Amino acid sequence: MAELTYTLGEHPQIKELLSVLEQNNLQKQKEEVQALVGYMDSLEGKLAQMMEEMKEMRLEVGKLHDKGIRARCAQLVTATEGKIQQTRTMVFTAKANLISSAGRMVQTFRGKGRSALRQAVQALRIPAVLSRMERGFSHAGRAMEQCAGKLDVIRAELHQAGSHMKSAGRALVGKEVQQAQELEADKGVLAKLRGLFLSCGKIFSGMERGAGRLAEKAGGERFSVKSELRGLRAAPAAPHRQAAGKEQKRLSSLTADITAFADGQEIGQMHHRMHRLIVDSYI
Repeated sequence: MAELTYTLGEHPQIKELLSVLEQNNLQKQKEEVQALVGYMDSLEGKLAQMMEEMKEMRLEVGKLHDKGIRARCAQLVTATEGKIQQTRTMVFTAKANLISSAGRMVQTFRGKGRSALRQAVQALRIPAVLSRMERGFSHAGRAMEQCAGKLDVIRAELHQAGSHMKSAGRALVGKEVQQAQELEADKGVLAKLRGLFLSCGKIFSGMERGAGRLAEKAGGERFSVKSELRGLRAAPAAPHRQAAGKEQKRLSSLTADITAFADGQEIGQMHHRMHRLIVDSYI
């Protein structure tokens, strides 16, 4: 599906519709169309910027040393890109529909007059269009928050594994084991990726609020996510249990490696895993 390379406000059919509405003193209808046009035009740049930042972030994720961590982060980036593209398609479809409708409304006016034009604008159901977009951006924003939460699990897992490896290494060479340091919120590629997820979530929330305000102003009802949020809170925490199981499996593997090291076996492999995990903790 080809993307529109111009703004709605510049499109001849939209400009003609606004002119016809003004000439017929349909000021309220003109303002509603203008508000919808301006809102949708404001979305394009933000969505394109988010997609570009995700592409850049994918390159950095590709530099992570641990294959498992790299694959899981890449999956989150892919899911986020998919959600951004989904919202871009939603906006594109709404713009294309509005252009098509504008042409039909002008033709309706020419054939049937002012009264038919007023009814045609009402048939656009602008509040309903905005409410659908509001819901779409709400779902996208929650998806960003969920990706950030999944990344928190990965970061905690990596940090804990790295701390175990460091402690084991110090113990084996006779050094005092140090207390594990707290995970730094703004350090490394994973922290940067988490920040990008949250930033996209805030942008989607802003888009959601914008659509809600316009829908309410145009006489519609604002979308409410309270019931959906209650459902999310009541949902079982299966992903967390699964993450905990993976962490336990990883720690068991590390324990086996430490035992092998103490027995003088697989020393090279142990050093390699220690280096890889520690580097990923700080990269």
